[in-house]
Amino acid sequence: NRVRCAIIAWIIVGSSMAVSGELNFVLIGFVFQLISQLAECSRAVMGEVVLSGGDLKLDPLSYTLFVAPTCLAVLIGGNMATWDPAIP
Repeated sequence: NRVRCAIIAWIIVGSSMAVSGELNFVLIGFVFQLISQLAECSRAVMGEVVLSGGDLKLDPLSYTLFVAPTCLAVLIGGNMATWDPAIP
């Protein structure tokens, strides 16, 4: 849908203008934020597809039961990969 894409583009442009004056730009932080946004958008789109119909139609509670363990596994993996015991 072109209207939806235009709205998303408008939000991205506005957000980019809001952070253009940042003095301490860190590339790895930007990459983490980009990956995080892509994952969240993918989750939202997947939820819309699954909840709206198709081959697998779930109610919202069943969808949450399906997605929550997957999200937990990804978060635990990321936490284990970046764990530093020196940080209190």
